[in-house]
Amino acid sequence: MKINLDKNIKNIFLIIIRDLFLAAFFLFVVFTVLEIIKPKIIMNYLNLDIYFFAMLVLGLITIYYFEPAPKEIKELKFLDYSTIILFSVLSGFFCFYLARTIGWLSILVGTVSAVICYLFITTDYRFTNKL
Repeated sequence: MKINLDKNIKNIFLIIIRDLFLAAFFLFVVFTVLEIIKPKIIMNYLNLDIYFFAMLVLGLITIYYFEPAPKEIKELKFLDYSTIILFSVLSGFFCFYLARTIGWLSILVGTVSAVICYLFITTDYRFTNKL
């Protein structure tokens, strides 16, 4: 019996990347709230633009390679899709607002973050509807 270590290592690597993305996103929200409450409390020690870029890269890797385990769920309706799109657009505006100091790249950052949010939410539904 031969164990496929490459597949197991790849799965462990993807799980670690996904967990790092979720932890980075949570910390980014905490840092943003702290910056809104008391300005320059985080920005004096950490450049949030670089942190945000690293978080986006982790999010793209997670969306592109991670395949969740299929499970039984209901089919999405119009209200579900509109809620997902609304949440994605709001997160895109939020990320655009946070990255507004980098000029025209902030538009790209907002768009990419909205797409990542939409794909991250609908990833589970895409794989379960193929069953």
